[in-house]
Amino acid sequence: MRRIMIFGALVGLGILIVRARAPKLHERLMARCEGMFERMPDTLPPKKMMSGIEEIRVTTARILELLEARKDEADKPEVPDASLAEAVHHGA
Repeated sequence: MRRIMIFGALVGLGILIVRARAPKLHERLMARCEGMFERMPDTLPPKKMMSGIEEIRVTTARILELLEARKDEADKPEVPDASLAEAVHHGA
């Protein structure tokens, strides 16, 4: 029983230490990954893909604008042409 309590206390202490240092460790890890990514050649497929993201965002925003415009046009009630309404009314 005593061993279990000591082991539990050590695990708890380890968890507290990791939680306290995790944000700094994460920052260092991300900085290192970004550095490695910057040193990679521009022809590398992931780097080529990342360079096109901004263009994709612009295109996507434009597509969304066009879809919203179409939706707004479709939501507007259509008013029939007055001459057409009279022709139908008079039986022409």
